[in-house]
Amino acid sequence: MSGRRLIAYVHVAGVVYGPGDVVPDEVARRIGAHAWAPDGGDQDGGGEQQLGDQGDGGPAPAPSEAPPRSGRGSGVEAWRAFAEQHDVEVPAEATRDDVIAACEAAGVIEPEV
Repeated sequence: MSGRRLIAYVHVAGVVYGPGDVVPDEVARRIGAHAWAPDGGDQDGGGEQQLGDQGDGGPAPAPSEAPPRSGRGSGVEAWRAFAEQHDVEVPAEATRDDVIAACEAAGVIEPEV
């Protein structure tokens, strides 16, 4: 994956990827934005990225991590937004469980065990 660099080690489907590793596109789509170095930037002088500080006074962009499967933040709207971020198409009448199943089928998230 050219142009993007991980700032931390991540585990995807039993494989570990870290800074300096070449991450295949299909794997990169499954890694949240919080794990990547910002565009045009690198890390701060201390070696750690300041995740919440975008430097412009605005809020940090929403991470592309999957919403929780239950509890606060697990509603169908959150899952629809997540599916849309990952180009997973779901019917307008789909329930939360339908959207989660579609994301699993697309390989965007791991099936819950």
